[in-house]
Amino acid sequence: MTIKITETMLLTALLATAAPALARDLAQQAPASGDEATPATKPDETAKKPDETAKKPDETAKKPDETAKKPDETAKKPDETAKKPEEAASKEEVRTLAEELRRLKLEIGLRDVEYQSFGGMGPAASKVYFAPKGLSIGGYGEVTYRNFTHDVASDQTDLLRAVLYAGYRFNERIVFNSEIEFEHAGREVSVEFAYLDFLFTDALRLRVGNVLVPIGFVNQMHEPPFFNGVFRPDVEQYLIPTTWSENGVGVHGEIAGLRYKAFLLNGLDVFRDAGDEPVEAASWLRESRTGGAESRAATAAGVLSLEYAAGPATVGGAVYYGRADQRRIPGVKAEVGMAELHGQLAWRGATARVLGVVGTLGDAAAVNANLVNGAGGIGLAPDEGLGSRVQGGYAELAYDVLSLFAPGGESSLSPFARVERYDLNARVPAGYVRNGAVDRTVVTAGLTYKPIPTVVVKTDWQRKDPRTGDTTDQVNVGAGFVF
Repeated sequence: MTIKITETMLLTALLATAAPALARDLAQQAPASGDEATPATKPDETAKKPDETAKKPDETAKKPDETAKKPDETAKKPDETAKKPEEAASKEEVRTLAEELRRLKLEIGLRDVEYQSFGGMGPAASKVYFAPKGLSIGGYGEVTYRNFTHDVASDQTDLLRAVLYAGYRFNERIVFNSEIEFEHAGREVSVEFAYLDFLFTDALRLRVGNVLVPIGFVNQMHEPPFFNGVFRPDVEQYLIPTTWSENGVGVHGEIAGLRYKAFLLNGLDVFRDAGDEPVEAASWLRESRTGGAESRAATAAGVLSLEYAAGPATVGGAVYYGRADQRRIPGVKAEVGMAELHGQLAWRGATARVLGVVGTLGDAAAVNANLVNGAGGIGLAPDEGLGSRVQGGYAELAYDVLSLFAPGGESSLSPFARVERYDLNARVPAGYVRNGAVDRTVVTAGLTYKPIPTVVVKTDWQRKDPRTGDTTDQVNVGAGFVF
């Protein structure tokens, strides 16, 4: 996938703006008297004799040995260049323009952009890493529509996300990168990540700031053209709380095809005031994410991610461990563990993905007893408690049918199907009962069409079938882009 900003476009714009100013400067520097006039003082001199060369097209041909007969002619006229300052001025102008082009391109980050991933992140989020120097701007957006077949009154359209990536490459070793997200037409604004990267070697880099937690597929590569389905998989929203970022520091790199990331982070905050989105069984610890905003740092967490790519196959996994209580309630020690494995195979237009994840919550009974319930009181009901263990996974298969007719083309049309199975109450603490409404099977089938690799139109049908409660069907339509 390649998008190019051509040199011709850049040269045209710069010549149009820079050449007149340079010509004026050179005219002012030309000798005031006693020398031959320059083009700056007599701009129409050449124009007065446009056909002079045409009248004598064979003059050089008639005297082929003229230079040979006068080998020392240049030596006899050492000041000829001085008598023609317009030649020196022209060369100087070209040199100045070339230098100005080079400087401006470095400063504003304009370059031939290769849409490729750096360290598992999305292509637009990776742009700054492929810039020679200076500012890089990218972004993505997505708009969605969902139609509930069982409840028309709940149908909804949403400008789900409009995102700006802003990065700056200070030099070949130091990079700043950030993602600023506007959700639901700007009703919610957040910083998804903002960090400094110190690129010592390919094998060792240091990252510090607000970082994406390296777990699963979508948390790191969540740009809409690069996952199937209008909405992200449930497993990577409710078990892995995508998009998940925390303040921290750590190392990452790649050794012989093995990519690793190891970060020390501030812990989740299960007792924080989440406003109108409280911590509840239906989303497990999703609302415990702090996002780096005045985050309590009384308890910490760590994550280790490994991923290996070999040809069309990629396999990887991650483990996370930390405390989520932030020492807010004496005696409560909410230890959170999470582990996931994932794999992907992309071959001749076909793509297959699998992911599995398991999570645990320590001291879950005490956590449930101290959480705010739906009525505003303290303590969750027996059938509404957070699970002490959650688990789930999904498998997805897609095939680009256009690869049959136009292999290697820009466009793709990929029918896909995904089956998810997850249980957010796989285990519950003593005194609580399993809630079948959060034990679900989700089937999604649809089409992903990309007229070009960075623009996508999607549609799908989705059925959510809980172990207890009503099955729901919905039809989703969406469009997205990345730049």
